[in-house]
Amino acid sequence: MPAFLLLLAGLAFSGRDMCAQTASATRYTLDSCYVYARDNYPMIRQYDIIQKLGELSARDALSTYIPQITLGGEAAYYSDVVAFPDKIEELFSQFAGMDFEGLKNDQYKVLLDINQNIWDGGYSGAKKQAAIAEAQVSAMETATELYKLKSKVTEVYFGILTTDAMIEQNDIAAGILKDNEKILEACLENGVAMESDLNTIRAEILSNEQNRIRLVGARDTYIRLLSLITGRPMDSRTEFLIPEATVYRQEYGENEVKRYELALFDAHGAALDARRKMIDAAVIPSFSLFAQGYYGYPGMNMFDDMLDYKWGFNGVVGIRFRWNVSGLFTRKNRLGQLEQSRRSIELQRETFLFNNRLEQTGKIAEIEQMLAIMEQDERIIVLRSSVREASEAKLANGTITANDLVRDIAAESRARLDKSLHELEYLQKIYEMKYIVND
Repeated sequence: MPAFLLLLAGLAFSGRDMCAQTASATRYTLDSCYVYARDNYPMIRQYDIIQKLGELSARDALSTYIPQITLGGEAAYYSDVVAFPDKIEELFSQFAGMDFEGLKNDQYKVLLDINQNIWDGGYSGAKKQAAIAEAQVSAMETATELYKLKSKVTEVYFGILTTDAMIEQNDIAAGILKDNEKILEACLENGVAMESDLNTIRAEILSNEQNRIRLVGARDTYIRLLSLITGRPMDSRTEFLIPEATVYRQEYGENEVKRYELALFDAHGAALDARRKMIDAAVIPSFSLFAQGYYGYPGMNMFDDMLDYKWGFNGVVGIRFRWNVSGLFTRKNRLGQLEQSRRSIELQRETFLFNNRLEQTGKIAEIEQMLAIMEQDERIIVLRSSVREASEAKLANGTITANDLVRDIAAESRARLDKSLHELEYLQKIYEMKYIVND
């Protein structure tokens, strides 16, 4: 496989960690899912097709230096043929005793023609480079499409992590509710609590269980989607590791953006360069050797064939000069078209980089916002936890209702959940930033 295809196949996604087998479940990382998704995507097989097409096109470009051999035949009947005038035939007949009847009307020929190109002005070499350049364009188009898959994997993977965090916090809230249910049962037996308070807690426990069912269903849906994208077996026991927090950069220079779209623009530019060389070579004269041989009647010596009707071998060799001067009249227009195409490519590049900078700016603002939010999460949890503990004591003393406690438990659970979600959202935005610049 050509070097540029190997490079694309290796760089379409970063990450080398695959999966680790444990006694109970399979563990996946985000990077491993990138790799599996790339390998599973049907378009990855496009690389092999591009390679073969590129090789065939390059060989075809050099076929002009392969001897062109043509074998043909001809049988014809002519209404009139070469012959001496009647008076000359009479003179030859009277004085020389020779009969010149002229050529026969039926004529036959079996022909072998050989043409060897010795110089085509560099057109075949330019055509080969154009074929390679077009293969690079196709490869980069495939790499660009494959790279978009990375965004889908990130979205689904963090969807799983988010539901995992919500299930975990849901279970913590369930544990708190059950502990308070036991306390209220004891209080009810001692006559210091009302049955309605106990029923309120039990209703909230059931509501919590319903919410868990919904979360588990959402997680299973995300897992099925990721399994379909990666082609790997995944189920409810599969573990998905949280990516490590990486330091993000607040600004990437234009030369540091490594998106495949930019490489695609470069490939288009190289293809235009190759096409220009073809246009230049098309107006240069070409030289070739040729040889023709045929067996038939008549031959090259027509006078001999006028005397004797016989088939014979004949041949000719030489050097041929060709110059397609019409290319001189169209060259300027074709070069103008290439220049307009080049300007269009540069405009597309500038537009892409402009939009990419906008995406970077927006994502950096989102990351900074998440950092500011996360600074308050732990303090909020401490405050909500103290309020909930105070409410538990008040409920045991009968100074508040179970509704008040449920409200405070829900507020604490929400604070804990928000902290987990904020951390995951922060990580996801960092990976989205890495996707924007292909870092």
